[in-house]
Amino acid sequence: MKTSELWQSYQGYTRDLTEHSRKLGFAGAAICWFFKTPQVTFPPLIYWALIFFVGYFIADVLQSLSGALVTRWFTQNKEFELLHKTNSIEGDVDRPRWLDWPAFSLFLTKSGFLLVGFVFIVFELAWRLGDLHSAKATL
Repeated sequence: MKTSELWQSYQGYTRDLTEHSRKLGFAGAAICWFFKTPQVTFPPLIYWALIFFVGYFIADVLQSLSGALVTRWFTQNKEFELLHKTNSIEGDVDRPRWLDWPAFSLFLTKSGFLLVGFVFIVFELAWRLGDLHSAKATL
């Protein structure tokens, strides 16, 4: 298998993960609304879950933004170099690995935010189920 095929496979996985994560992010935020009180406040754990879901969406946008800006900067510099060497902006350019680090770091960050948001929801549910179970035990 060629490395280009491996990278295509990797890109497919990250694209799928991003697509499904966005749906999960919206679902997680929607789940949080089931825990709101009549005064439209949230329990502390759900409040933190919402903060992490917002963090997820911010990191999701920043991932694309950082990838676009870094790639643009790198491409413009390489075009400038090629123009001075060959009088053309077209040519072969090696893509360095560091070019993906800002976007990849945000990819990991947003995935972590999403996971932690759901962990807070699970903790809230476990706490409520524990209270329900202890309330039944006292009856």
